[in-house]
Amino acid sequence: HHQCRLLVDETYRDLSYGERLPAAASLSPSAISVCSLSKAFGIPGIRIGWLLTRDPELQETFLAAKEQIGICGSVIDEAIARATLERRDAFLASLLPEMARRRDIVQDWIDGETLVDWVRPQGGVIGFPRLDVDAGFDLYRFYARLLEEHGTYVGPGHWFEMPKRYFRLGFGWPTEAELRGGLNAISAALRS
Repeated sequence: HHQCRLLVDETYRDLSYGERLPAAASLSPSAISVCSLSKAFGIPGIRIGWLLTRDPELQETFLAAKEQIGICGSVIDEAIARATLERRDAFLASLLPEMARRRDIVQDWIDGETLVDWVRPQGGVIGFPRLDVDAGFDLYRFYARLLEEHGTYVGPGHWFEMPKRYFRLGFGWPTEAELRGGLNAISAALRS
């Protein structure tokens, strides 16, 4: 008897622009949800996260593994995590509209940029656009030009086991001016 588990990284689940989806672990005893405060709440330095499962035996196994890794975390980190989670709803209420607006800035750029398309993210602060270029387009040179000539950096697709014509585009961290400048730089590098 074999049992397959589904591990779901729900790092951005709290940053949903529409209906908030339930944790995967709530849907099936075979699902395991993992999450942290790093991405959605913008506090990666505290290194606090959690794992959810409906399987009590598996929970004990994970707890034993956690205890082997480290008995306890920093009380300062735990205090930061607690304070963050206590004001979670207020934090997300102010953050979500701004992140949706930034996502829409990228969407407007893509709507006007014939050489780029994407699946519009329904949450999070990262997209994975695709360059709509022909097979002879020099992708290595594009990424080098983008950085060297335009001072703009994206994560090429091969870093994520995707074809090089895809790239990781973060829209949550830069200022609006930096975001717009970066998008314009991508358009310029595609044509230079």
